[in-house]
Amino acid sequence: MTAIRVAFVGLAHSHPFTDASNLVMLKQHGTEVDVVGVYDSDASQADIFAERFACTAASTLEALITLDADLFIVTARPQEITAFAETLLLETSAPLFFNKVVAANQAQLTNWIAAIESAPERVGTASVLRFAPQLRELAEQILDAEIWGLRILVQHDIAMFLAEDRKWQDDPERGGGTLVTVGAHAWEIVDRILPQATLTGSARGWIHHAYNSASNSEETAQLDGWLLTPEGTNVPLALTVTGTPGPEVYAVDVFTSTGTHSLSLSSANTHDSLGFTELADELVRNAQLGRTTAPWNSAQTIVTNTIRAAQALREFHRTEKSSRND
Repeated sequence: MTAIRVAFVGLAHSHPFTDASNLVMLKQHGTEVDVVGVYDSDASQADIFAERFACTAASTLEALITLDADLFIVTARPQEITAFAETLLLETSAPLFFNKVVAANQAQLTNWIAAIESAPERVGTASVLRFAPQLRELAEQILDAEIWGLRILVQHDIAMFLAEDRKWQDDPERGGGTLVTVGAHAWEIVDRILPQATLTGSARGWIHHAYNSASNSEETAQLDGWLLTPEGTNVPLALTVTGTPGPEVYAVDVFTSTGTHSLSLSSANTHDSLGFTELADELVRNAQLGRTTAPWNSAQTIVTNTIRAAQALREFHRTEKSSRND
């Protein structure tokens, strides 16, 4: 079998380095895959990536395209993402996988949908949690149960989003802030448990911005709302998103007719349980079959839910910085 050729477009955050490392690991274990090239607007970052993974650092996106990759993994900054999508869809025939997030608000989502309208079936995007083995197992366990409610906690320290080159992720108008950048993981969990369920009606909750915070976004938020399943069932949801210091935690309680099913993903090495390796494997296997991983026709619901939740909480429950009692 001919090796799958993978090219990386954009190095906006850490995930492409993780993805490439996992592809190399798969190759070492016998998978036919090669990392062939990278392009980033920051040439020094592209050079670091190319040296680490023994691939070509292309000076332009067009130069990267000439490497004839079978799969493009895209990790773009907000000002780059639609142009990348349009160019790759026009000038290649390969499947595209976009690391989160593809849109931080409704305006960006509208532009994104327009950018991929020529071939949305070739475009995929997901949080890595979609591929977490234990979450997949949980979804299978409750497949035939009647689901009465969900309670979800997602914790991811936002300190890395405050670095100079990543502050755009902390900006609600650019990268989405905590409710989008971290919240996307929560809505991926929702979709694993209740596929294609949508946030419906008015959402209640609160958001908190700490005194003297370095963040432009909320550190903690809680949403209480309702999900509408494709079958027409309403399911209550309690969802907490926090970017406070500490280890990553992704937890869910599913209340069902067969009991309460709980899962918490957290470890010293989060790559052991969160689906990073499984994502790399699925990307390669789907590329071998000419398929898209996490295609947009299903991913759109998750992106829309994430944006709707963030907008609802920010509009109706204004962020106020807490004050100290001096």
